[in-house]
Formats: sequence, structure tokens, C-alpha cells
Amino acid sequence: MLKLEKGGSSETPLPPELEKLLRRKSLLLLVKGETGTGKTTAALELMARLQSSGDTVHISTRTYPDKLVFQHALFSRLATQKNVHFFSTLEFDPTQFVVGHNVVSGLHRLLSNMDNPLIVLDSWEGIADYVPPEARMKVEQSLMAVLEDTGARMVLVSEKPETTSTLDQLAEAILVLHQRVIDDRRVRELEIRKLRGVPIRQERYLFTLAGGRLRYLEPFGFTLPERTSMFRPLENTATHMSTGSRDIDALLGGGVPRGSTVLLEIRGDVPFEGQIYVPLTALLNFLATNNAVMAFPYSDYDPTRARLFATQFMPEDVYDANMRVFTTDRVEDPVAIKFSLNPTEDFDKWLSTYSAYKAEGKTIWMLMALDTVENFYGQGVMNFLATVAARAAVNKDIQSIVARPNLQLTQKVANISQIHLVLSQRWGTLILYGVKPRTGFYALQFTFDHGYPEFELIPLEDVMLTTDVPAEKAIPPPSLTFYTRRHEARADFFETVLTSLSPSRRGAA
Repeated sequence: MLKLEKGGSSETPLPPELEKLLRRKSLLLLVKGETGTGKTTAALELMARLQSSGDTVHISTRTYPDKLVFQHALFSRLATQKNVHFFSTLEFDPTQFVVGHNVVSGLHRLLSNMDNPLIVLDSWEGIADYVPPEARMKVEQSLMAVLEDTGARMVLVSEKPETTSTLDQLAEAILVLHQRVIDDRRVRELEIRKLRGVPIRQERYLFTLAGGRLRYLEPFGFTLPERTSMFRPLENTATHMSTGSRDIDALLGGGVPRGSTVLLEIRGDVPFEGQIYVPLTALLNFLATNNAVMAFPYSDYDPTRARLFATQFMPEDVYDANMRVFTTDRVEDPVAIKFSLNPTEDFDKWLSTYSAYKAEGKTIWMLMALDTVENFYGQGVMNFLATVAARAAVNKDIQSIVARPNLQLTQKVANISQIHLVLSQRWGTLILYGVKPRTGFYALQFTFDHGYPEFELIPLEDVMLTTDVPAEKAIPPPSLTFYTRRHEARADFFETVLTSLSPSRRGAA
């Protein structure tokens, strides 16, 4: 289900306002956050994005280059390029950074001898903490002047999420990374605290480090393409019905087991379109495989509008034959059946429709909006839902119930459901996760790559770069050799870096 980058060069999306800022020729970008928020991976992602035909230097004050292979999926590709260089200050005497002038002049000398320089310093505190407090402000002010003079771009990692320093005032951009624990699951957030000269569209975005890449997650949007195509269904099996989404099928172990009751619980402020469109691929897949859908949807659901939408992706005769919508309004539509709000009469209509489809040998997906049936039939509707669940279990059909927030019956429905999924949102991004079976958080992103609606589940929890295979079959991480030069115990760090660049330049030539 998860496609990990194997040293590829494809760019992962970044917020559009950040993309715009990265085009500048001279740049100071701060990446800030507490320990474990993903700063190192974020800095490597930005380095991969900004890296060009010029010289790129990555300086780590906290680890050695060979350890970074586990931090980022593109590290191997970057490390083998002649104009990309990785260094660590850990081999050098840190007292050389006590004199602020040494830091500024050394950095200026290094950048002046680089071609179209890009430098990543992870982290600034690894050097700046040795500078006396009274000199640190002057060093940070001089740093900006050095970048302007050399036309350099710098990504600076800081372990202090506060934005009160001189550097914060001078930087063109400040990104602050956060992590939150919600329902015992971790969520990462990228805060755009500052973008000089570029309007900030949104204060925060969700992002993930799954697969060793930083990927921001676009807020929910659903825009039809200019051209649509016929929906291509996924096959059902003898034991499972496909949801029309390979990712959700994989999440549920091959699809929805026949005979199941599924609860889709809406939590929080999920856009109405999101509530409608998430079950969409399952609906299209049932209809396109010549099975039936019986829907008792939201009261503001429009069968005519639904027809116009669905028949963009399937023949109208297939829709008419396999779709039935129960409504309390009189609607002139072949698939609409009017309920009277008399429980006995309405159940007879429902049973008649159900029996007719079963006589045709169809598997039926019964989709109900809980707030609608609760509003019309009160607490007694649980008897109806339990009856439908029992009938679905016997006849290997599927009952699916959509529950909006704060409904009294939600927990009771959860008790009779074999599958309990939750749809939520944070910073505009849809989040799907399983309560039963328990799963991690997944961002839900819609696409129309094939001309019909599909969606991708993107894991929000970190995924290791190595797959879960037996040790004897595991593929070891790439073996990389880094250029090293012996130096005196008290050698000047910046001079050593500058000297190390010369042989690689001659080799490239």
C-alpha cells in the first residue's frame, strides 16, 4: 500500500507559498522545533529541493554523515553527487567557535569560494551555543550580511521553537515543526510562521515523514476534471467486497468482509462534501460490478444531482438498474422511492426493494445516514438497524452507517458494527483511521488521475526505510564512502571544509 522512494528524484509537494519563496536567489530559511519533530529530515528535503549545479554543503553539529542514510530516502542520491558535500563538526575542537569573528569570517571564506552556494547547518545551536551571549547577536546580524555578500542560500536548523532571536527577525522564512498526540496517535504539523513578501495561505499544514520524505498534505478539495472517464471497478472476492479504493481495501485486509456492518463516524468539522465523497468509490464499485446500492442518505441529499454526478463515471442504465434512494420528498427520478415516515409502511417498502434485488442474485450495500433515520424514527430505529445487520450477515450483504457528530445512537451502532472507521480533519486535511480494527492515522487525498474519483491514504505515522522482511532477506542500506582528510586536533573547521572541496572539484572536472 505504501510506495517508498528508493533513491528517486521525484519532488514531494510543499505548500505553494513556500514553493514560491524557494525560488529566491539569496535566502535564509529557519527550520525550528523541539526534539523529534522532524527538523533534520525537513532540512534534507529542502536541501534536495534547492540543490542545483552549484556547490552544496551540509554541516551537522549533532551526528555524522553516515548516520543520515536512515534519515532521508534521497540521501544516497545526494551523497553520491560530486558537488554535494557532508561534514560534521563533532571531529573538531568546539572552542574555536567561542570567538564570534572566527565563525563569521570562516563562513564568509567558505561561501565565497563556493559556486552558487547552498549550505545547510543542522543545528545552529551546535556552534552558536559556544559563542558568548554578548557576542551572539552580532554574529547573527553578520550572518545575514555574509549571505547577501556571497549570494548564498542557507537552511538553518534551530532547536528552539521560540522566534525571539535576532536570526528570527532577519530570516526570510521560518518553519516551526510540531507534533501532537490525538487519540493515542501522533500527528505532525508544519507551521509557517514567517514568509517575507509572500502571503501565508494557511497557518499550519499536516505533514508526514513516512518513507523517509517530508510530504505536506494538501487541505481537502474536490474539483472535477475537464474530462471524466468510466469508473474501472476493483474485483470483489468470495469473502470480501471491494471499497473501490486499493488503499482502503488493503487497510481492511482485502476489502469489507461480506456480511459486515460498517460504521463511518464523522468527528469534528468535516466539510459536507468530504462526508459525501468518502463513500463514493465504494458506491461506484458496487454499481459498476452489477451489484446494488440501497441508500437512505442525508435529508439534504438531492437524488437528481446525485444522478448527474454518478453518470459521469458509469452508463445511466447501470445506475438506474442498481441504485435505489429512499427519500421523504417526492422526487421525479427513476431510482427514488418515497418514504411515508410510517415505520411499518417504510420497512415494507425497504424489504420489497431488498427482496427484488436478492432475487436477481445481487450483493447489496445498504447505506444509511444515522441522523436522518434517528430524526425520522427516534430511538426505535436501533431495532431496524439491528434487523438489517442480521439480514446482511445471513445474506452476505453490507450495511454501512454514516454518523455525524454528537448523535446519541453512535455508540450503540458501534457495538453492532464489525468495522468502525472515523473521518476527521485537522488544518483542512481529511484524516481517516480505524477504531475497529485499530489503525494509525491516514491522510485522505482525492485524485482524478484516471478521470474518475480515487483517493490515496497517506500514513501520518513514520514508516522505516527498510521493509518488514526477515533479516536474511533484508536489503542493507546503501554503502557510501565519504571523503575524509586527516586534520590536526585543533584544525580550523571552515578551512578544513574548504580544503576538502578542492579535490572533489578537480575530480568533477
